[in-house]
Amino acid sequence: MVLTRKETAQATRIKIITAAYAIVGEESFAGLTSNKLVSVAGIAKGTLYHHFKSLDDVVSAMMQKIIDDFMQSTPIEQFDSMAEYLAALGDYQINILVEDKVMMNVFYGFLPKGIHEKKYQLLCQQLLDGACGQIVPAIKNFYGDNISSEKIERTIRMIDIFCIGFNFHLKIFEDKQAYKSLWQDFSLMLTHYLELK
Repeated sequence: MVLTRKETAQATRIKIITAAYAIVGEESFAGLTSNKLVSVAGIAKGTLYHHFKSLDDVVSAMMQKIIDDFMQSTPIEQFDSMAEYLAALGDYQINILVEDKVMMNVFYGFLPKGIHEKKYQLLCQQLLDGACGQIVPAIKNFYGDNISSEKIERTIRMIDIFCIGFNFHLKIFEDKQAYKSLWQDFSLMLTHYLELK
């Protein structure tokens, strides 16, 4: 089968992002250099910069892929209620996300960059907003227009803040059953908050 130019370009982008994941997963972001990336990806440096303007763009694509994978794991149409949807998000985090050493190293290695490096602060904001924004359709699907935009904004921020700490703690303490119960408690509080008039 012959790939179209667009399919070939997409395959090359995926190859570069996959190589970047491998590097960061093993060596942290300090190991991600253009020379290392082209070597691991098996491409020319010109190819790298044809697909990405800079290493920052590669980092951005890596982070976006984590968020996309996370949200695609729980399509809204599979669930009948916000409680079911939140349970699936919790299961994903407990059973998949924290088991993926590379994903954890990439995500939690990136967050300090947003705190300490101004150029990444906006990217952090965009990524967190993007992840949160993907939860908005679920809230609207299950609650219709009965919830104000202000309440939706607060809800997605609560989910975002809780998830960051939740995943970190789960990885450190490695007690899936305890953290499954904690996620259930959080989900109950959140659905109760959404249903308050």
